[in-house]
Amino acid sequence: MLEEGGGYGEREKYRRRSLRVPGRMENVVQEMLAISRMESGSVTVKREPVELSALIERQLALDAPLLEQRNQRLVKDLTPGIVVIGDASLLGRVAGNLLSNASLYAAEGAEVRVWCGLLDGRPALTVENTEAHISEKALPHLFEAFYREETSRNRATGGSGLGLYLVKMILARHGAECTIENTEDGVRAAVRLETDAVSGLAAGNMIG
Repeated sequence: MLEEGGGYGEREKYRRRSLRVPGRMENVVQEMLAISRMESGSVTVKREPVELSALIERQLALDAPLLEQRNQRLVKDLTPGIVVIGDASLLGRVAGNLLSNASLYAAEGAEVRVWCGLLDGRPALTVENTEAHISEKALPHLFEAFYREETSRNRATGGSGLGLYLVKMILARHGAECTIENTEDGVRAAVRLETDAVSGLAAGNMIG
């Protein structure tokens, strides 16, 4: 193809597709390594102050090209001043996996809505994508390793079925949890962190 041989009249399109293949493979390997390290206990979870909205802003900057590529609109509402105690790198991975899932499993042109604040009195992050729904049969299995809903098994998403499993593992080590549910507009993932690991925000800022 690089030598402009026959059969590749749309070389640019096929080069981009070929580049995505090793990219997906690298992501799978990195996720498997991270899971292996966590399961073996070789990962030390740091206990340090993490400003939630700043962490999410950094992750949104990294994921912006994916949303732009899929012509998706980002809607964000991030309450500043929420400080949780945890591992910034691992919590960033949680946010990144949820954001990439929201983009990849939604249609082109959909909205991706990101919110952080207090939810039921606990520091929380929610990520919602529009124009997508998950079958009720699949919902209980989303956090299982290698699970992917049958209707989503296509090359366009490139998911490994490990992203949400890793999210679950990381949050368990932070005393936190993630739930996923269908909404009227799409699918929403909600992460709730522990209340004893938060400071700097008055109760008046809770979600309405």
